[in-house]
Parts: sequence; C-alpha cells; structure tokens
Amino acid sequence: MKPRTLSRLDMLAAEQERQWLDAIRRASATLKQTEQQRGVLAAYRGRLAASWQDGAVLPAAQARRAAQFITASHGAEAQIDQTAAQAEKQLEASITGLAQIRARRHTLSGMQRKAATQAEREAERRQERDIPFHRPIRP
Repeated sequence: MKPRTLSRLDMLAAEQERQWLDAIRRASATLKQTEQQRGVLAAYRGRLAASWQDGAVLPAAQARRAAQFITASHGAEAQIDQTAAQAEKQLEASITGLAQIRARRHTLSGMQRKAATQAEREAERRQERDIPFHRPIRP
C-alpha cells in the first residue's frame, strides 16, 4: 500500500481508538455511579431499620411511607443491578474493541515503516540511475 493510504488508515484507526476510550470512560463512570447509588440506598435502608429498632411508637402514615420506601427500594436496586450489568458488558466490549484497534494500529505502523524504507530505497535507486556515467579519460 502507498504511504498516504496507510497514513489515512492510521488516522481512521486513531479516531476509532479515541471512540473506544470514550466508551470505556463512560462505562466506568456508569459503574462508579451504580456503586454510589447502592451505597445511598444501603444507607437509607440502614437508617430506616435503625428507626424501627428504637421501640418508639410510629404513626400509621409514617409506617406506610416506610413500607412504600422498602418496596420502591427493591425496584430501584433491581434497576441499579441491571444498569451495572449493562455497563459491565459495554466495558468488556469496549476493552476488546480497543485491544483490536490497537493491534491494527500496530500492524499499520509496521506497514508504514516498511513502506517508508521501500520508498527510500526506490529514491536511492532513481538517484543512482539519474547520475550520468563518466568514463575516466585515458592518456
């Protein structure tokens, strides 16, 4: 392949590499966010459990709200788990894609070096061909 073509392919691969890195950052951020959400949910559940354990009498409305919170928290936990699972899949796919594109760029780099070496050799051959041959003058 021509050096220009290889250079263009490398630019395209560099753009794909940037996109994979962005996808990895997004998936990692999502996973970090789900961990924080789990922590907040666990803290709320802990406070709720502690409020029930002090033995104080609670109004019926407050008990109903607590039961609603527990029900909603189970749904939220399932949604957090689903989001985390999707982010993990995306992260794995992105890491695989990044490894593949880096291998492709490595191959392209080798091809570029080879093409540059061949171009240099060809230029030297042309230069040698273009030098006129001078016969030494014999006395």
